[in-house]
Amino acid sequence: MENQIQAFVLISSISLALFILIGVYLIIRLKLNDILLKKSEEKLKNFNETLQYMVAEKTEEVQKSEKKFRNLYELNKEVLENSPAGIIKLNRKHEIDYMNQESLLLLSPGDDENTNDLIGQLISRIPQFNRSGWASLFNQLKKGNEIEGEETFSNESKKAIVKIKGVPILEERIYSGSVLLLNDNTESILAEEKLRRSFRMLQKSTEDIIQAMSYTSEIRDPYTAGHQKKVCELAEAIGKEMNITEEQLQGVKFAAMIHDIGKISVPSDILSKPGKIGVTEFEVVKSHSQTGYELLDKINFPWPISDIVHQHHERLDGSGYPNGLKENDILLEAKIIAVADTVEAMTSHRPYRPALGIKIALEEITTNRGKYFDSNVVDACTSIFDNGFQFST
Repeated sequence: MENQIQAFVLISSISLALFILIGVYLIIRLKLNDILLKKSEEKLKNFNETLQYMVAEKTEEVQKSEKKFRNLYELNKEVLENSPAGIIKLNRKHEIDYMNQESLLLLSPGDDENTNDLIGQLISRIPQFNRSGWASLFNQLKKGNEIEGEETFSNESKKAIVKIKGVPILEERIYSGSVLLLNDNTESILAEEKLRRSFRMLQKSTEDIIQAMSYTSEIRDPYTAGHQKKVCELAEAIGKEMNITEEQLQGVKFAAMIHDIGKISVPSDILSKPGKIGVTEFEVVKSHSQTGYELLDKINFPWPISDIVHQHHERLDGSGYPNGLKENDILLEAKIIAVADTVEAMTSHRPYRPALGIKIALEEITTNRGKYFDSNVVDACTSIFDNGFQFST
């Protein structure tokens, strides 16, 4: 019996000890959980404060962006509405989604037309675009290609010449619509035409003045009357054969018409002397290039007329006059007139000799090709005669 009591006491003691240990463990565990919970709450609180700050910051940024976007939108709207060019936005079906005031003024049949009356309409139904050619251009837009065209727009108030440019709008390479830009070019086109007419009149006046100057120089020398005109014909034909620029060709033409104007300073008895002139007399004749230059250099031509006249007796090897220029120091226009002058002079009658004929004249420039005369100019001259060139009577 005693043993049983001792065993019971031992078991009870062990159970109590286990109970106490479990209790202590639970208390410690609860304390730890409480500490951890407090730390978690602190972290959560800090995270929440950080998150609130970030949300507030981003919200402020979004508000600023929205304000900028609204301002930009209003600015773009203002720019579009006040653009001097007409602007039309088409959707993928080519219905009008938007048009500014300028495009309305160009397209509307009358002054009382409203923008809303045209929004949603097919552009092909607008009278100005309901014409042959525009359908194919609009198809090019659908293919992603830019287009350009010109139309005359007419309404009750005015008539306008409008240049139109179309730009496709692609979203991920898929056509979603286009923008048409309409520029009223009426005033600039009329101004250009007026300027062209003025230029033609000025050019004609310049030509008339130069012809008068040519006549003045030839009236003192009946034996060379018509010489400058024929040199002009041949020089112009050579220039065209060589494909020189239009500006150079004009310079050649006008310079050739008065290349001997300096002869007004040469005494008539020398110009019309029937026999061979002497050395001193020839020096007087040679002075006409310098005199011509001095006369023409005072006139502000748009071409280097005075320099061309000055150089038309220069030769590639430096044996010409008045300055003994060589090769690239001589203007191309002067090289052309040098050949034309030589050929025409040899084929015409002079007081001191009969006309030598075109064959001998061409032999002369061919023999001295590359020595006195520019090779390309000589080749062009012989070519046009081979093709049937003749001086006018």
